[in-house]
Amino acid sequence: MSEIAVSIFVAAVAVLIYRRYRSVFCLPFFWVAYFLFQYLGFLQIRAMYGGISYAYAAAAFGMFYVGLLAADPSSFIRDRSRRKGHGDHHAAPNPQKPASKPDLQPKSTRIKLLFPVLPLNVGLFVSLLGATFVTLIFFGQNGIPIFSSFPAMAWVQATSGIVNRTMSVFGPGCYASLGLVAWAVHRESGSRAAKALMYLGFGLAITSDALLATKAAAILIFIWFNILLFYLNKKREFRKILLPLLIVVVPISFAIVAVRLMSTQGFWQAESLYRTYYDRVTIEQAQPTDFIFKYMDRFGPMRGGALHREVERIEDQLTGRPKTPIPSEFVFDLMADQSTNTSGLSAALTFYGTGYLEWGLLGMLFYSFLQGLGFGWVHRYLLQQETMNIIMLIFWAAILNYLMSVSGSGTVLVSLESVFLNTIPPLVSLLPFCAFFLLPVARKYANPVGRGRGRILRTPKAGSTLCLGKKPSG
Repeated sequence: MSEIAVSIFVAAVAVLIYRRYRSVFCLPFFWVAYFLFQYLGFLQIRAMYGGISYAYAAAAFGMFYVGLLAADPSSFIRDRSRRKGHGDHHAAPNPQKPASKPDLQPKSTRIKLLFPVLPLNVGLFVSLLGATFVTLIFFGQNGIPIFSSFPAMAWVQATSGIVNRTMSVFGPGCYASLGLVAWAVHRESGSRAAKALMYLGFGLAITSDALLATKAAAILIFIWFNILLFYLNKKREFRKILLPLLIVVVPISFAIVAVRLMSTQGFWQAESLYRTYYDRVTIEQAQPTDFIFKYMDRFGPMRGGALHREVERIEDQLTGRPKTPIPSEFVFDLMADQSTNTSGLSAALTFYGTGYLEWGLLGMLFYSFLQGLGFGWVHRYLLQQETMNIIMLIFWAAILNYLMSVSGSGTVLVSLESVFLNTIPPLVSLLPFCAFFLLPVARKYANPVGRGRGRILRTPKAGSTLCLGKKPSG
């Protein structure tokens, strides 16, 4: 009976969050979907081994909702007042009062490119070419993890050392950021070249992530991009994502798992593919957090020690020293009954799991509240933005990527370092090409919007213009 009561509570919170935001593409609902799959894993663990981890997780989910409400209390109060007004049957109708206007759809966010379209396209092409060159060198020196006998460990070993760490920065995250910039250029200018670069960027992001043996490579990039599109267009229809989901994302994801099974087992079956994915999003997601709830006395509470280990890990990666195991690796080693003094594979602790690891039950509730507060603030800010320049677009895309990453992994600083490093190459590689068009000698190419085929050049005579590439009228 307790499982039923707690499950009803979890379902009620999920419904309340959906009714509040009215979209499955918003950032808060991303965590709702993630948690519901994880909660199924907790129920399976409860059925097989017992324990009350599912109840702890449900409490964390409830505090996440409280954090969402705290991020925008005025909206919550306004919704309550509106429902109270609709339920007042004693109020007499006023025929002279005009009918209330329906809520207007927020305007799509206009993206300011800051630079002309031509140098942006040139910069995107050269950046994609340079990132591909670095990635090929990276794979040439370290091998391709997906084709190794132990793909997950091969990826960890391939990124060891300052040189390999730097080269890995030009990988999936860099490609995805460049693809996003190309999408923005195409959206604001209609450039076909930018559209082709967009497909190239996201295609290379998925391909490189697949070669790194990441099971959810295509799925995570797909989810991240659609959440961004929701906030920039202020709407997103589910039917429009079905076709790319069915013909691109799902086949590529299953192909990655099939290749991994061939590398490790020598064969694959359709049933094993399904079981791998189902276990990955349910029971395997729940096991590390369940382990923390049950056996924290073996390694916690750490009282800030988890963050301290992450700081040491970042310093080790920058200086080339042996890596300090971070809490996610520490927990994985304990679960596998291995030595805890080595760095290697890691477990997905979730953000609220890290809170429990650090400070116990109160830490879990507080971290969940902070997660809801952060998700609510970012959602509210992005939904209200009517204009955004191309630099801020890359910045906020990185913020979304970080929030999605830290929510599942629970590594606060290491995830931040990874996202930050993946954001630098797109900015650094684009700036030289765009800066050239700020020089006086290159001003004749200036066309910030780029919708027309001709280029407008202002002549010394006041008020007169000359359209390059077209016959002047008259």
